Amino acid sequence: MPQVTEIRTNLPRSTKTYDEEMQARQSYANPPEYKPDEEVIDLEEAIGSRYEQNYMAAASQRWGVEQQRFMGRDNERRRFVNLMHPHGIFRRLRRAGVDARIEAPHFYIWQIDDETGKLRQFKKERSIGRVWLHDEAVKDRNTGSCRIGISAWVWDEKLKQRVRRCVTSLEYPYGPEWSLMKFDEFDVPIAERWRGWRTAMLHLIVAGVLTEEEVDRAFGPVPLDSVSLEYRRHLQFNRKRRYGLVQ
Repeated sequence: MPQVTEIRTNLPRSTKTYDEEMQARQSYANPPEYKPDEEVIDLEEAIGSRYEQNYMAAASQRWGVEQQRFMGRDNERRRFVNLMHPHGIFRRLRRAGVDARIEAPHFYIWQIDDETGKLRQFKKERSIGRVWLHDEAVKDRNTGSCRIGISAWVWDEKLKQRVRRCVTSLEYPYGPEWSLMKFDEFDVPIAERWRGWRTAMLHLIVAGVLTEEEVDRAFGPVPLDSVSLEYRRHLQFNRKRRYGLVQ
């Protein structure tokens, strides 16, 4: 018959009865409700008060009621429409009769250097065309998006002649019709998150590169809604400026 021996363990022996042990476990399962002390409450109130003060101080940097049309998921969804590639935009301009070039605004030729007498490359600017699409997209450090520039012949008042200049840019590889803004924690607009191609066309109109009629032929007239309101206001101001009604 096998010998019965005592089972030993290195665990500490319980000094509580079964009922006491169950009562202790019940207290662990229902911990007391956390109540922050007065210092924590004061700190939270101070942080909230400081944010409200900073928010009010930034009021002059906000656009007021105007910027509400740029904020919120529904407004952004209405603006993020009709995505187009820069080449597609330039094709539409050409169909509307605008000499819009997708070739690089600069090109290189080999010729003899007058000083050294050696053959080397010279950078030349294209002298034909009205607008050119740049050949390199640049990443915007504020928004992380890529944009490609548009150069055009514009009038320089100081030189009293037309000069080549980078007027605006397009989102690359695809951009929406209307610009979307980036706001900081105080609802201050700080940058264009997406450059709308309508915004680029507006810059070209204001610079005297394109006419409203040419843009309408290329892309159609803008819808008369809240999304296009700022665009139409800028066009109206540009008409008044062009006719000398405003400075």
